[in-house]
Amino acid sequence: MEIDNGDNTAQIFSWDSLPEVLKQALPPNYTYVIQNFNSKPPYRTEENFEVPNFELDAFVDVDSEEKASEWVTTFQSHSKTTMPQTKAYDINGNRVMFRESRHCIHSHMVKKKQGKNVKVKRPKSSRARDINCMASIHIRLERRRLSLSHPLEINIVFMHNHVINCAEALSFRRVKEEVREELLNYFKDGHSPSSALYAYQDELHLKATDEQELIELLADRSVNPDYDYTAKLFQKYREGALGSRNGKPMFERLAEIVQDYNSSGQGKAVLQEYDAYAGKAFILCIVTNLMCRVHEKILQAGELCYMDASASFEPLNSSITLIYTSCAVGALPLGLFITSD
Repeated sequence: MEIDNGDNTAQIFSWDSLPEVLKQALPPNYTYVIQNFNSKPPYRTEENFEVPNFELDAFVDVDSEEKASEWVTTFQSHSKTTMPQTKAYDINGNRVMFRESRHCIHSHMVKKKQGKNVKVKRPKSSRARDINCMASIHIRLERRRLSLSHPLEINIVFMHNHVINCAEALSFRRVKEEVREELLNYFKDGHSPSSALYAYQDELHLKATDEQELIELLADRSVNPDYDYTAKLFQKYREGALGSRNGKPMFERLAEIVQDYNSSGQGKAVLQEYDAYAGKAFILCIVTNLMCRVHEKILQAGELCYMDASASFEPLNSSITLIYTSCAVGALPLGLFITSD
């Protein structure tokens, strides 16, 4: 199919009709008008792996800023590359709607963009991110081209000097938004960072169709985030949902949970908020329905009880105290206290 691309007649390529090297990089579900395609000699690594290289100037059937950002995200996901923005252009007039430049995360331009004061977390690590990769992409959407079928202009320099689909390169990828949301759902269900990550990785094992796919999924940080990311995400979630530790929002949220528990018919709970100025300690007392029945049915509950207190738990420095009574079948619970130190 041929169209008038502004200056001359150009051919529209569906994704299926693209050369194989372009299929590996360009996302499907779009059509492309190729202005210039220059296949370069592949880059050969020290391990004798070949990395396809090419340069491409093309237009995509995208006609809005939102869809342009979506195309960039899809491009990174499909090509398994991470291309952080290295230059954002000021959009002053009505001519340009969207424009940005991006480079491979292994490019020196990304390191330069971050500045010289960025501290390296593990300076002795063999995992090098800045290896002066020359791969880049420039995206531009002009208002005057909106009347055409393919207004979004893309200029891709696919000149990577490293294997793209290897464990080291994949470990630098940014976590996908849908993965982030899935982890947040685990946190809402009461999971800790470690149990949420374990449950999520268990789902990855079930989704994988074969061992090779599982290996790639586990190596790809965009779909399998590391524990540091999960722990930081949990910290932000906790601060947003509960507020700072020992802060008023945390106790307000806890009071709501206590009220919901008392209304659920599963037992009774009483809360005393922590107040350093008034000298009030944090106390949470819980008596479940089972504990209530022990109080009612076991005579020893009114005569004999003993306590089992745990050590202080970090980071809130709280203690858990269980109250028991004894009977012919052994120890039975009477109540639970969670208190500040």
